[in-house]
Amino acid sequence: MLTALQVLLIIVMGLLVLTWLGRFLKLERFGIHFFPLGLIFKTEFFNKLLIRMGDKWKTFWKWVYNIGKILAGIITIVLFGFFLVNPFLILFKSPAGLGLQLIIPGVTMEFRAALLFILPILFVLVPHEIAHGVMARREGIEIKSSGILILVVLFGAFVELAKESMEKADLKKRIKVFMNGSAVNAFLAIFFLVLYLLSPFINSIGYKTSDGVLITKVYDDYPAINAGITRGDIIQNIGIYNTTELAVVYSEINDVGDYSIVLANYINSSLLYLKLLNGTIVPLKPTRMDPNTNTNSTSKIYLGVNIFNYRPPKAGWLSVWFPYYWDIEILYTLNLSIMAVFLNMLPLWISDGDKIIRDYLKIKGYNDNKSKKILTALRFFSLCILLINIILSMIKFRW
Repeated sequence: MLTALQVLLIIVMGLLVLTWLGRFLKLERFGIHFFPLGLIFKTEFFNKLLIRMGDKWKTFWKWVYNIGKILAGIITIVLFGFFLVNPFLILFKSPAGLGLQLIIPGVTMEFRAALLFILPILFVLVPHEIAHGVMARREGIEIKSSGILILVVLFGAFVELAKESMEKADLKKRIKVFMNGSAVNAFLAIFFLVLYLLSPFINSIGYKTSDGVLITKVYDDYPAINAGITRGDIIQNIGIYNTTELAVVYSEINDVGDYSIVLANYINSSLLYLKLLNGTIVPLKPTRMDPNTNTNSTSKIYLGVNIFNYRPPKAGWLSVWFPYYWDIEILYTLNLSIMAVFLNMLPLWISDGDKIIRDYLKIKGYNDNKSKKILTALRFFSLCILLINIILSMIKFRW
């Protein structure tokens, strides 16, 4: 069986071969443009679609922009403030400290886990680019090209605006075009937040209440895998041997909360008994080693698994995995939408925020030299904040 790294290398090699083949066959004439790690497919269909969307639902797009830009501003200010404080939280080992992880398949995360980001990335990138195109149409700026972008294992959309048309456009109109991508992402972040909060109700349509925990991942060289526990097993009871009763006494596990409470109660136990849904009883010795950070804990014990609430299906044809994948895809999309707003609003060299600040400084009458100095200082400061958070996260969480 091929490893994740081998699969990734095959994909990269395949794209390199396709790049050579595309240039040899001159596929550019059909709108297909290859480059070393991906391809771009330009088509008039998307241009016409963007024009149609920009001409219709004008009131809808106006509301989305007006609400979204306020939300984008709030998200940017809150996250920027948090990432200023977060390095200190990480250094002083505060539970509030969060890790900022890069999504690199086969490097910072397993290839299978990275595949779960494909749909969320699609739901973030495509609306973002559509938003730029729609606002450009509304503000009278020409759309040069649009289409589909494929980069290694990721894919999305792109909108290329006519350079001359953008340069001639009013600065306030340009800012609207740059801002609308983040505004739509912020608007969608609220939508997916509501959807995530409604997930228990949505899942209840086809699933019963939680009756155990579903094992979604088993870590190598940890107690669970050594005891024969596999991904997809369902824990319904955890017990310890009671010397008074001379028998194993079990505690019922209905959900993730019960699981955490029981492990906290059994923190000094050297041997646990897991009762699975299929009736199997598995003895194992817990560990103090945290599988996520590979550091010893003085206050917790671990089995070496990731878990999720198990909800029995109401119908036999329903998968036990649907509630898990539903929640995780919604949560990933929500998180990526928020981070897309934050990163695009920062004054970085390739971000929309950089262009917004540049044009805003022109509106305020700053000359090119002063604007350049201000932008350079803001870029450097923002980049330093991101790098510090990423580096400290990699050290603490060992990604």
